[in-house]
Amino acid sequence: MRNIFTILALSLTVSLMAQTHEITKHNGETMQVNFIKIENNLVYYTNVESTEEKKISQFAISQLHEKSNKEAKTVSEKIMPSGKADYTKVIVLNAAQTEGLRESDTITSFLGKTKGETNQSFKDGATRRLKQNAADKGYPFIVILSTKSKDLKAVMYTY
Repeated sequence: MRNIFTILALSLTVSLMAQTHEITKHNGETMQVNFIKIENNLVYYTNVESTEEKKISQFAISQLHEKSNKEAKTVSEKIMPSGKADYTKVIVLNAAQTEGLRESDTITSFLGKTKGETNQSFKDGATRRLKQNAADKGYPFIVILSTKSKDLKAVMYTY
């Protein structure tokens, strides 16, 4: 009988101590989750009803609400570039960091390499050109696929 009470008490304690949080995404969706950690621009969590670890880009999340003490932590601000001049707001991500963001379109461009230009300065110019094209279309995130001189290519992402 004593073992039954101990097991019952432990199971109630574990369920009460679970880190239940609510994630509010920039697109307005909310998710009930158990928050684990934030690492490498990714938020790791589990669903309330399972133990499978999942991840989502921190750029897709607006706030993380802790239900036990009603605290809200801002994870990222919404980025809305409004023209080519706002290209510095566009963030270049790895393909793994796009979980939770919506793939929108692919952009291509051409950038000629001048004689004597270093590879690094050409890559910087190619990245700037792709970011300007994405900002001009209003997309805050890109994943660069190619930086070859005749084939600049990136995939644009949004909330």
